[in-house]
Amino acid sequence: MKFNREKVAAFQDQDCKLTLREALAEFYVINSALFCVPVPETPWTQLLVHHDVGHVFFGVNTSILDETAGDYWTLFATDLSFKEYLAYANTPQGKKLIKQIGFINIVKSIVYGLPLLIQIYRRSRKMNRKWQTKGYQPYMDTPLGQLRKIFELE
Repeated sequence: MKFNREKVAAFQDQDCKLTLREALAEFYVINSALFCVPVPETPWTQLLVHHDVGHVFFGVNTSILDETAGDYWTLFATDLSFKEYLAYANTPQGKKLIKQIGFINIVKSIVYGLPLLIQIYRRSRKMNRKWQTKGYQPYMDTPLGQLRKIFELE
């Protein structure tokens, strides 16, 4: 399981010229060995798509620390409530995913992710509004760098 954070794609550049749609496609291509593109047919697969769009918007990939950063961004900088977040984690699919990651890796991600927690909290406070977990569709054809400026995401 990959633990470190590293830049692996254009969508991670602050001023990325790709549209949100193109950046999401890039995210799926670079992670094709890890998972298939989810088809949003069920609440769980819809959540996966929303989650993946968040990865792209916030510029985080899929290492354990990037996933930790993505969770922090979700909690501090999106309209998804903590209660909703926990509800997804408590689904059968969420529990299976947590089991696959493993208790030790989760503890390591929390410990190593503490500096990220502080950094992301500060950066999220500078945003002029929260990212809409389910309301991003109007932005799909907007360049990612422009979107980040609109939301004042640094």
